[in-house]
Amino acid sequence: MEVNMMMKNLVLAFAVGMATLASSYIPSTAQQADQALLRAIGNAKVTLAQGISQVAKGTEVSTEAKYEMKDGKLMLSVYTSAKGYDTAAEDNSFNEYLGDATAATWAPQKEVFADLKHIARGAQYHALLSMTKLAIPAIIQKASPQGTVFSVKEKIRNGKPVFEVMTAQGNTAKTTYYDLATGEPAGG
Repeated sequence: MEVNMMMKNLVLAFAVGMATLASSYIPSTAQQADQALLRAIGNAKVTLAQGISQVAKGTEVSTEAKYEMKDGKLMLSVYTSAKGYDTAAEDNSFNEYLGDATAATWAPQKEVFADLKHIARGAQYHALLSMTKLAIPAIIQKASPQGTVFSVKEKIRNGKPVFEVMTAQGNTAKTTYYDLATGEPAGG
């Protein structure tokens, strides 16, 4: 029994060590990815608002929009709730439209989420946005004077629902939070 307990402790220590080691590499990788993204944003031929307008038709509404790097290419990703906010999350479906943001015409591929992680995040965004009359395009417009908006999503921050908006000016990124209900900048 003592050997068994010693083995469990050794495995736990190894796992903690590996997690610590792995996390020490994340910031430099994230910083490199962010810089690559910031450099590429100027090449976008479609804005977040244009992408949202293209895919959010009928009852389908946007829940997140962002530029991201995928295989060295600048991509525009728009997440949606297929049946709108008046339909409960459990009776809805959540989609991602992803396409090359530098192409003359944005032609995204549609993925209907089937994995738990994406469904859970989609349901969270859906629930938060069902609490407000504000839509992501209005927040993009509000944040645009700060720079190029390259990411908008919803979060709970300091116990309050907010829009997390990331803007770029050259090689500098800035995150600003807006109250989900009022659209006003949220401090803290």
